[in-house]
Amino acid sequence: MPKILNKEQMRKEILCAALQAFVKHGFHNTSMIKIANKMGIAKGTLYLYFESKEQLIEMIAEHYFERLRSNLIPKKIFETPRTLIGYIEKSLLINDDESKFIPIFFEVFGPSFSSDEFVEKYDKFFKEIATFYKENLKVLLDKELINKDIDPKYFSRALVSLLDGIILHKGFFKIKNTYYRKIVQEMIKILERSLKL
Repeated sequence: MPKILNKEQMRKEILCAALQAFVKHGFHNTSMIKIANKMGIAKGTLYLYFESKEQLIEMIAEHYFERLRSNLIPKKIFETPRTLIGYIEKSLLINDDESKFIPIFFEVFGPSFSSDEFVEKYDKFFKEIATFYKENLKVLLDKELINKDIDPKYFSRALVSLLDGIILHKGFFKIKNTYYRKIVQEMIKILERSLKL
């Protein structure tokens, strides 16, 4: 049993080292040898855990989107507009480390956006988040706690687009935390006005 735990720990450490190397050098300028050197292991050892740097980046992307999903989709329905908005604000406040993956993701997967299969996969991810917010908005509408003119289906997808855009800005433009917090606060004000709290 300990061997399995050690293997999992090693995989996590390799993924972390690979991401750091991709951030520093770019995906295309990072070789498996660079990653192995960063880890202080032989290249052959690295290949025992991952077949290629493409497999590494796919695993990093999976972990990133799983973290994003758990941040944006809690396991509960919010009973008041304030608690929902508070949660949205908290989920937007990603740190610099979390945002460093964004440019790497587009460097690697940017060309894949012309693939219907790829787009469908990520559209499904964002639809899942939109569905969560749609369900919350329906509850709040039923309780007459938000603007009755809101259409949960479209508002939720617009909301997810805004959240995605703000998070992408943080990563692409390396926005400093203080400035980024101000952007998030303004987004929250817009959301509050839209919901007419």
